[in-house]
Amino acid sequence: MDVVHGLVFVCLFLIALCALARYFRSSPLPLVCWVTLFGAGYGALQKFAFDGLPRVFLAPDVILYIMLPILIFESSRKLSMKVARAVAAPSAVLATLGILASMFAMALPIWLFTEVPWIDVLFFTAIMSATDPVAVTAIFNVFPVPEKLKTLIEGESLLNDGTTVILFSLLYGRVIEGHQLIFREGLFEFALSVFGAAALGIAAAWTCMRLMRSWDALKNHFIGPLLPLLCVYLVFCAAQAGFHISGVIAAMAATITMKLIALKYPRAELPDHAEVEFYRGLWDFLGELANAALFFILGVEIGNHSDEIAWKLLFVSLAALLFARGVVVYFFGAALSLGRSKIPMAWRHVLNLGGLKGALSVALILMIPKDYAYRNAFLLSALVMCVFTLVVNTLGLRLYLKKADL
Repeated sequence: MDVVHGLVFVCLFLIALCALARYFRSSPLPLVCWVTLFGAGYGALQKFAFDGLPRVFLAPDVILYIMLPILIFESSRKLSMKVARAVAAPSAVLATLGILASMFAMALPIWLFTEVPWIDVLFFTAIMSATDPVAVTAIFNVFPVPEKLKTLIEGESLLNDGTTVILFSLLYGRVIEGHQLIFREGLFEFALSVFGAAALGIAAAWTCMRLMRSWDALKNHFIGPLLPLLCVYLVFCAAQAGFHISGVIAAMAATITMKLIALKYPRAELPDHAEVEFYRGLWDFLGELANAALFFILGVEIGNHSDEIAWKLLFVSLAALLFARGVVVYFFGAALSLGRSKIPMAWRHVLNLGGLKGALSVALILMIPKDYAYRNAFLLSALVMCVFTLVVNTLGLRLYLKKADL
């Protein structure tokens, strides 16, 4: 469509988004649930009733280079540094060994009970292993939850985003592009992707903060909120497209480093409370908008779904998801509790219920090419997993937090 019609469509979409936020603000379910259903309704309406409605989609590069950086920035900047250090070890274990365990534990029943090849199943379960704390942290604002537990959930989600994207990239090369996957080379590439990206992110953040300080930009309403965001986008593009390492890890490292550097600045150089709230409001808005757009697109894709529904894959995938999350949380929780990182049983229950599927999984599943044989089946399974965890886990967590002593 031309620019005018495109602009009108975007405005109408945002009005609909505002209406959903207004009329479902008291709903126990997160807004993204209703956005997904809205998208599914739009897709079905376009397919069965009004084929003249605009076709809505996002190119994989748009998702990767525009949506993902803002989501990573949004998660990284909210981490409490003091508490993050205390939960660094369990977060790292859950986000690395936990992700691998989750991927294989989820893949095994799907492979046994469906006809999908093993490598394709691993590709799908790698995508669906990431967790998203957006809805969970909204619940934590209602119920009193220890800061350490809250940061553990957020830290696991943030770190496993990086692990998931690296695994996705490795398996994408094997499944979609037909490259040979050798364990030793894959391990080396994984290590290079993590440590190289972290070094790049730290260097970029240091440069950005030096520039901001020399420009006296921290108190500037235009430069202050803009430069950190530009730094994250540039370092993500440089890592992902330039050096072929993890853009997610680079963006995360850059955001956390900028935050740590800012903490060392004299109080007189830092922005006042009103300016800080302005920055946070802008970044919150961009993160929520990216989340909403991704879930709307997922809903539209499902509404336009034309293939026969693979019911067996749907039910097996959902059961495998619940099984894998339980294995990871309770096994690694017990193992970590043998050392210094004590995770009480009540916290493990919260971690288990807090394993929601969200924006990153949606973004990655939408990046799969349309000619891939299992795309539609995986897309529908991903929707069921996302909606199930957003609805059932969210309601279950609310009920549990009313009674639990944390």
